[in-house]
Amino acid sequence: MDESAEKLNKETAQLFHHLVAKLKFLRHRSRQDIQMAVAFLCTKVQNPDIDDCKNLACIMKYLHGTNDLKLTIETSDNPKWWVDSSYAIHLDMRSHSRIYMTLLKWAYNSMSSKQKRNTKSLTEAEQVAIDDSMAQVLRTRHFLEEQGKPVPWTTTYQDNKSTIILAENGKTSSSRRTKHLDISFFVTYIIKKGEIKIPFLPYA
Repeated sequence: MDESAEKLNKETAQLFHHLVAKLKFLRHRSRQDIQMAVAFLCTKVQNPDIDDCKNLACIMKYLHGTNDLKLTIETSDNPKWWVDSSYAIHLDMRSHSRIYMTLLKWAYNSMSSKQKRNTKSLTEAEQVAIDDSMAQVLRTRHFLEEQGKPVPWTTTYQDNKSTIILAENGKTSSSRRTKHLDISFFVTYIIKKGEIKIPFLPYA
């Protein structure tokens, strides 16, 4: 990010804020493919610059060029989740969580958001991302069960082996850098109940 980039004037900044708000609405309703890009623009609405405006224009061009892209939903017996995070990539050194779920070959549920607290390591950031995903994972399981499609377990892929060990074993796997974490207790409980499995899958 170029700190010397020219700031937008008041009128243009208000328009920027207005358009980002519309994109935020759109990403939740039908265009989940722009979630991460819009999540970053949301962090810039208070003080946008010319580079942020160019990024907004790129999203608008992308939407215009993919106007016929359709979101289709198919069901399967075992939905799969992918959970990942980027460590300390925001200006306030907070990390970013990315979560999405597939039913068969389509992404049905997804989230891309700035984490609400600062973390001390990538492992901790990944653990926060898993914790962020649990409400959606469990809600989806319960919803499918109510539709007559019980799910034996939910697969939640993770690319950090230290995070997997910590999630599976809780405090007994904590090191000096993770002893302050409390969020692993809930995830560990759900794993031991057999409701979720967290296999290792290195992301490209």
